[in-house]
Amino acid sequence: MEYIEVKGQTVEEAIEDGLKQLQATREEVVIEIIQQERKKLFGIVSQPAVVRLTKKQQIKQVVQQKEGKVWIENGVLYYECLDVSPTIVIGEGVICLHNGEVIEGTITLQEGDDVRIYPKEESIAQSVWKIDIDARKLEATLTFAPGIRRRYVLEDQQPSNKLHIQAKMENELIYDVSYDQVMAKLQELEIVYGINEEAIRQALQSEKKITAVIAKGIEPIEGTDGWVEVKVGEGRKKPKVREDGTVDYREMETIATVGEGDLIAIVHPPQPGKPGLTVTNEVIPVREVHPVMIKLGKGVTMDDNRILAMTGGRPQIAKKGKTVVVSIIPKLVHQGDVDLSVGNIHFKGDVEITGNVQDEMVVEALGSIMILQNVNRAKIRAQQSIFIQQNVISGTVTSGENKMLVTQLIGLLQQIRQSLERMIVAIQQLMVMSKIREQDIYPLTKRLLESKFQTMMEAMKQYKTMCEQKREQIGEQWFDIGSQLDGCLLADGPNHFHCLEGMANLLRELNTFIGQYDREENDAIELSYALNSVIHGSGDVIITGKGCYNCNIYAGGTLTVHGVLRGGEAYAQKGMKIKEVGSSLGIKTVLAVPKGEIIYIEHAWEGTVVQFGKKMYTFYEEKKYVEMKWDDERQEIVFG
Repeated sequence: MEYIEVKGQTVEEAIEDGLKQLQATREEVVIEIIQQERKKLFGIVSQPAVVRLTKKQQIKQVVQQKEGKVWIENGVLYYECLDVSPTIVIGEGVICLHNGEVIEGTITLQEGDDVRIYPKEESIAQSVWKIDIDARKLEATLTFAPGIRRRYVLEDQQPSNKLHIQAKMENELIYDVSYDQVMAKLQELEIVYGINEEAIRQALQSEKKITAVIAKGIEPIEGTDGWVEVKVGEGRKKPKVREDGTVDYREMETIATVGEGDLIAIVHPPQPGKPGLTVTNEVIPVREVHPVMIKLGKGVTMDDNRILAMTGGRPQIAKKGKTVVVSIIPKLVHQGDVDLSVGNIHFKGDVEITGNVQDEMVVEALGSIMILQNVNRAKIRAQQSIFIQQNVISGTVTSGENKMLVTQLIGLLQQIRQSLERMIVAIQQLMVMSKIREQDIYPLTKRLLESKFQTMMEAMKQYKTMCEQKREQIGEQWFDIGSQLDGCLLADGPNHFHCLEGMANLLRELNTFIGQYDREENDAIELSYALNSVIHGSGDVIITGKGCYNCNIYAGGTLTVHGVLRGGEAYAQKGMKIKEVGSSLGIKTVLAVPKGEIIYIEHAWEGTVVQFGKKMYTFYEEKKYVEMKWDDERQEIVFG
């Protein structure tokens, strides 16, 4: 249709201009006023007038044209072609045949066209289900997802010149897995115990994917070996820390004492465990429990299950494998300094020195050592704890030397235990998934050791080497457990270890062996300040005062420094917490812990080096309040 829009300062001016352009009179056009003119002050036009002019002859022609129609009734397409042909748009779920050809998109219908429409064929996804058994055979789960039938439906549509044809999709859930099918599969998998029939029925009627526990075994309850309950203050109290950070040693009780007739400990009998039961009705054995063996040393006696003191002194309770040795340790108190006029001190008990330990002197004790003053270029060695109230200058302080060796050996056995646990789980999973037989476990074990468990082999080699080097300092029990591990992991051929029961028994033996030493007394070294010194302890090392400068520190437990750790190297088996490390001058200070531990630093200077296992991180800028650990998944050191 031909029309024009014209602007003018007034409506009349715009109409006249439009008539000229159309070469028409007012009677031959239809005039529409789109916008009236507007004027501001003094007659200035701010908005022009707009009019639309359309020739009447064209309007008449348009009015006379009739639109064709198209519609759907009972799934059939009908159409009527008039002046303006109808149009159809093919949408989702519809198949359209136009004169025998499949068409898509938009098409204008002409008289005589053969047009037929159909809904697309339905699609069916069958139900999916499976039954899984966990590695320990204590739980069976059913995973079920219902099937879906999808079908398209053509709905009726009213007549229109342009029709959008789109089928409606209807979904119907399909439950084609029966309860009997699941029960038959359970029978095939030999799952016969703890079956929850109601859980199976509910899962098979779920409207979405679900994983349900359909059978549960009985978890075994491990028993406990006999143990000794200590009834006296065997350990020590930490010194009271004042608000200004200094330490009040007058509030510290360092060594517990008993008098004649006092109760030292109570011996408890072993408590047997309860076996478990798998969903395949197999008994899960528990380890055999053992009574604790008591060896009475000097100054103690036993009445029924009570251990009593026969004389005054400090009770010592030492755990050696499955044997607990209880005795009373005497105490030597030396008034004044230890120097050339006194000579070195070697005592089979506790030692307390009220003065200083001077140059080149040696103080050794089978018990604990407490020094109320300083240690200057001297050697201090104790099999138990060491407390130095003041400073250590160019000295060597060693506690629990034999226990440090035990800590290192136990650390290696813990690595082997963790790897052995993972390897047993891997073998169980492979037996379930790949139907591996018991007689195939030996070659499977060899392959796993060569591929996924190389670190366990390295730990085994380190353990054997250390045992041989320290043969005179350790007992035969360390070689016995090593021999059992050799028989399973390094054997040249299959033996009684190469079955699930044999490996489980070995793991229990290893847990029992490690557990004996996990409960070992935790000795400690505490001092205020150290310079150019060596500090090695089997337990915790605590620096309560100004800090440590250029020292070599080893802690079998945790390392805690309330002041500054500047220069030198420090290792802690169970993590460390330090107030300040390094210096503004970039002095190199190395901190090291095993991969499973945490290092916390309140203030780290540039040049500080942190090591987790063999992986190192260097601070290239000053940082505060840093917590660091090793991330096994990412295989890198991360900040907490």
